[in-house]
Amino acid sequence: MDGVLAFRRSRVPSAPRARSPLSRHAGRVAWIVTPVLLAGLGQVIVLKTGLLAGLAVPIDRGLLWRGKPVLGTRKTWRGVIVMTTLSALVASGQAVAARHSARLRALSPFDYDRTNPWLLGFTLGLGYCLAELPNSFVKRRLDIAPAGTTDKWARLQYLVDQSDSVAGCLVALRFFYKPSGLETSLAFSAGIALHVGVDQLMHAWGVKRRAYRPSIEIPSKLPTAGTGRLSRP
Repeated sequence: MDGVLAFRRSRVPSAPRARSPLSRHAGRVAWIVTPVLLAGLGQVIVLKTGLLAGLAVPIDRGLLWRGKPVLGTRKTWRGVIVMTTLSALVASGQAVAARHSARLRALSPFDYDRTNPWLLGFTLGLGYCLAELPNSFVKRRLDIAPAGTTDKWARLQYLVDQSDSVAGCLVALRFFYKPSGLETSLAFSAGIALHVGVDQLMHAWGVKRRAYRPSIEIPSKLPTAGTGRLSRP
């Protein structure tokens, strides 16, 4: 009799463990950052292999302002197109997976019956790219090389370099989902950590180098130098 009862008890599934609030929030954050993370890794592969070279056109089209580049040659339309397209593709894949899995549907913070995943991913990728532009503009004014820092406040400058795009994604996210304070903190921290990791990967693979010559070496006696008007070098 005891053997029968033991057999029956072994066949009864145990109750699932309740997820802690922190674990639930962490799962949502992981879901949120996945499109931009995978798009960023895809961007690294594109840069490493030289794919889509025809799209590597500077956003500022080589224009100068006060004798210095507006954004620089590293901010290209290829980066914008790759980030927005891959983010949209990954977000769409997440939506398909969530519709076919109750567990993933519970993990996702988005209601895909009301949220267009393509638009969601595109907006996250666009927010990532747009948030980097003001920082690039300021660095060109201060003659700071892309991916570089000055001797003074170097750590702070590096932190800004790694966090501006993360902040842009969080702003874009609010058009589709309003994260809690805890989720925002987790997403911001995780986003910076992942961005630093991708940045180090780019340096390790030789995709990003610090051999850029600062714009101070551009001849200062250009026809429009100091006028504040846009010109070509």
